[in-house]
Amino acid sequence: MNSYSNIRKISAIGDPFWERTQAAGMSGVVAKYRGDGLMEVAGKAFINMCSYSYLGLDSNPKILEGSIAALREAGTLNSSISRVRIKLSLLDEVESSLSELYSLNALTTSSCASAASAVLPLLAAGVLTENTPPLMVFDRSAHFCLSLMKPICADETQVLTSAHNDLEFLEDCCRKNARVVYVADGVYSTGGVARIKELMMLQEKYGLFVLYDEAHGLSIKGKNGCGVVLEEMGGLNANTMLIVSLNKGFGGSGGAIFFDDSIKRSSLLRFGGPLSWSQRINTAGLGAILASIQIHASNEISVLQARLADNISRFDELVPSAAEGDGLPIRLIPMLDEVHAISAAQELMRQGFYTSPLFYPVVPKNTPGLRIMLRANLQDADLVKFCTAVRSVL
Repeated sequence: MNSYSNIRKISAIGDPFWERTQAAGMSGVVAKYRGDGLMEVAGKAFINMCSYSYLGLDSNPKILEGSIAALREAGTLNSSISRVRIKLSLLDEVESSLSELYSLNALTTSSCASAASAVLPLLAAGVLTENTPPLMVFDRSAHFCLSLMKPICADETQVLTSAHNDLEFLEDCCRKNARVVYVADGVYSTGGVARIKELMMLQEKYGLFVLYDEAHGLSIKGKNGCGVVLEEMGGLNANTMLIVSLNKGFGGSGGAIFFDDSIKRSSLLRFGGPLSWSQRINTAGLGAILASIQIHASNEISVLQARLADNISRFDELVPSAAEGDGLPIRLIPMLDEVHAISAAQELMRQGFYTSPLFYPVVPKNTPGLRIMLRANLQDADLVKFCTAVRSVL
């Protein structure tokens, strides 16, 4: 028991901190949205500094109108049947447009997590690796939606967990096993990136297969917002798959699987769990994705990326951190302990800024902090005021 997960332990240790966070008014907040990250609770406005909308596309008028137009044209919110049985032409249009945008094959999913649950068991069984069940190596810091699948993968093949970004351990696994799959985030949800170039070397040398969760990397960098992984790689290869969020930086809805021609689309659709038995992204979401694709294919995306980069640099200038200079929008500011993290978040909220206090299991034990997410649509005056407030609670 508990070889690959221990939900009881996680719940027992983490629940008291969640209770304190909610009691402090830092979780379960019910608010009104006022646009561009501005929200309101009990008549008081605040800026959401934990928004995943890194380019500020969540309230973009073109995307909102795309949702409405799709609903009007389709005349239905959902198909109420699995996509492998019947689908709208809009779904094909979205997936072909997304594939063309990034020069790869794309399948949309209801979320990035559902993409993980679709792909990982197939990888473990060897369906996507020439019918050779591989050794599965999960990075210890891989997102919860990936790690949650370890027990299912372990029913198909051997599963190991490596220390974070430990490529020496991974190379040793490659030397000793005919086929290895490494499961990692491209950009980690609490900051930092995978060692992409070095992983490419292991792919070239040993045929290592890498599955990246690129939920936080898509859109923020690269041509047409291809993301951190694809920009670094220069394009997708036969030993790489990505699962992505089309909700966060992309500003649409749901998620997607990115893969190349060596993988059969039919295998994913027929045996990829929620791809075959769950619902598709609803019509409004598909319309939003289509509108966002048009933005990503235009010059507008590079303008938004530049604004985001400026705001990241501005924050680093005012609040130095271990991640300074990495060009990513996620910052984890260490706190003395969980009590400090919660009280600091409360004080920032009093000053008009919402941040998330993080503790185990979101971060390792005894490493609590405040997670901050930077966005392209933050005004400089607000960002400077926020940084001053952050320094006051350190």
